[in-house]
Amino acid sequence: MKFVFLLIFLSINAHAEKSNLNDVVNKIKSDKSYTILSTQCPTEFFPESGVLYKNHIDYCSTNLNSCLKLCNDGDANYCLSLANYTQGKTEGEYYSEALFSKSCKLGQVSACTNRASGLIKYNGDSSLICAVKTFELSCSKNDAWGCTMYGAYLAQGKGVERDFDKALKVLEVGCQNGIQDPACQNAQNISNQIKAVLSKSE
Repeated sequence: MKFVFLLIFLSINAHAEKSNLNDVVNKIKSDKSYTILSTQCPTEFFPESGVLYKNHIDYCSTNLNSCLKLCNDGDANYCLSLANYTQGKTEGEYYSEALFSKSCKLGQVSACTNRASGLIKYNGDSSLICAVKTFELSCSKNDAWGCTMYGAYLAQGKGVERDFDKALKVLEVGCQNGIQDPACQNAQNISNQIKAVLSKSE
């Protein structure tokens, strides 16, 4: 009997979550400010000063509408947490990408990096220059992933002139949070590849 009750309880919770997610999706869809942000390059509204990151994903996962309200009221971290939570849970990635843009404009630099990554993922080379310039700005604000991504494109010479020396310098910033950070692990991998190329040319 307890097992049956648990299944019913989980089913009710899943239905409620889907209903709340649909509410959030519809609110974002009907809000023209998100549409406008989604058509702009993050460099157009990149924050002059960043806000301290706070993780609200646990709260947002059970309070989707409240989380969106806090985001719309101007809290960049609720926008970012909601963006991260909704990734892969909606039809298409417009909603999470729109939330990353909102969070970026409100001052969360890591959201700018995420949005730039999304531009490359969904738009390809047509957004490359915009995305790489955003990574450069994010790196200038000491965002680890921003520096890792910027270093990667400097090394490839895509969206920016190839510069191995500059790439190695910015990739060091990608490791500011320690080797346990995936941004650092990727930065070290790219750095090793650059050093291997340079050693062959000597």
